[in-house]
Amino acid sequence: MGLGRFVARLFGKKKKPAAPLPEAEERDYSLQELAAYDGSDPGKPLLIGIRGQVYDVTRGRDFYGPGGPYGMFAGRDCTRALAKVSFDAELFTGDLEGLEPEELDKLEEWIEMFEGKYRRVGQLR
Repeated sequence: MGLGRFVARLFGKKKKPAAPLPEAEERDYSLQELAAYDGSDPGKPLLIGIRGQVYDVTRGRDFYGPGGPYGMFAGRDCTRALAKVSFDAELFTGDLEGLEPEELDKLEEWIEMFEGKYRRVGQLR
């Protein structure tokens, strides 16, 4: 470590520890309840629905929070939009009818990613 970095570590500003992230309650959610977890209230977790399951994506706030590249996913059922890899508002639904096999495969890839990265907290009812 160079002298400049050593001095900066000794006398530099200490970073405040990050506030703990809000955690989602493990329970079932209606679509109306899910909508309240869209990132508009920073004190609430961020939730998304995919094929009947609800995931807590709060730790991915930079992606799923307001202003993030996937911010429109929070608080919604994203099943069809993910299958079609689309951000079109009318595709934010749980409807699987008419999806092509490739789209269903893509949806499974998304689900695997969410299962590996985020906590499942309930089901959509």
